Amino acid sequence: MGDIAIRVEEIGKRYRIGKAEKYKTLRDTLASAFTAPFLKVGRVLRGEAADDTGLDDQIWALQGISFEVRQGEVIGVIGGNGAGKSTLLKILSRITEPTTGFAEIHGRVGSLLEVGTGFHQELTGRENTYLNGAILGMNKKEIDGKFDEIVAFSEVGKFIDTPVKHYSSGMYLRLAFAVAAHLEPEILIVDEVLAVGDAGFQQKCLGKMGAVAKEGRTVLFVSHNMGAITQLCGRAVQLEKGRLKRSGSAGEVVAAYLSSVAGTELKSSWSDESS
Repeated sequence: MGDIAIRVEEIGKRYRIGKAEKYKTLRDTLASAFTAPFLKVGRVLRGEAADDTGLDDQIWALQGISFEVRQGEVIGVIGGNGAGKSTLLKILSRITEPTTGFAEIHGRVGSLLEVGTGFHQELTGRENTYLNGAILGMNKKEIDGKFDEIVAFSEVGKFIDTPVKHYSSGMYLRLAFAVAAHLEPEILIVDEVLAVGDAGFQQKCLGKMGAVAKEGRTVLFVSHNMGAITQLCGRAVQLEKGRLKRSGSAGEVVAAYLSSVAGTELKSSWSDESS
């Protein structure tokens, strides 16, 4: 077990959907607590469920997800929109807790989940860099040693002392990725970093993630770019409707995924022509 970086066991994540609960006063809260037992008895006497939790207003984003990632592996996570990819990465980044199951994380995690995650809008690029380093457990001297590399990689240059709320989305992404990748986390988690930025910067990101992996660190990478997945990752997992569909070598998983997508599109086209 010593070489396991991430172990995911039967993870599930349930979200409540529907209208937000209206604001309650202290009197409302106390009244609800007092009357709840009597309402439950009434439901039982009427033959209704004793615990009416409104299951129709809940949705499972993930169910029964289990896999392991070894230290130094680069794992691609693929799947269509709504498959649960981002939810999984948020759980592994400790941003949200699973409803069921658990995830063991062995190592310091640096994550770039979406533009803006982990940055304070009112702080400058410099201040956010040091803040993120401190969150990762680094001291000022360690961050000092990486700071020039971060600025050079991100290409924000003279804007490093400008509040990040004034950055363009491209500048924001470049700095966020540079911070996540250069502050030496043992595990780097990246969600769709290739969705923003020009082709040159995208290749720069892929190169850096490859370098991180060669240093023996672990990378989890979500992308809709199947070429990038096969280029960077040795292994991949595919999620579908919140469940683990398949796991294996990146080439095999990507090929099966693309085949299933093509089959679905063909069926849809045939159905449209027949109707």
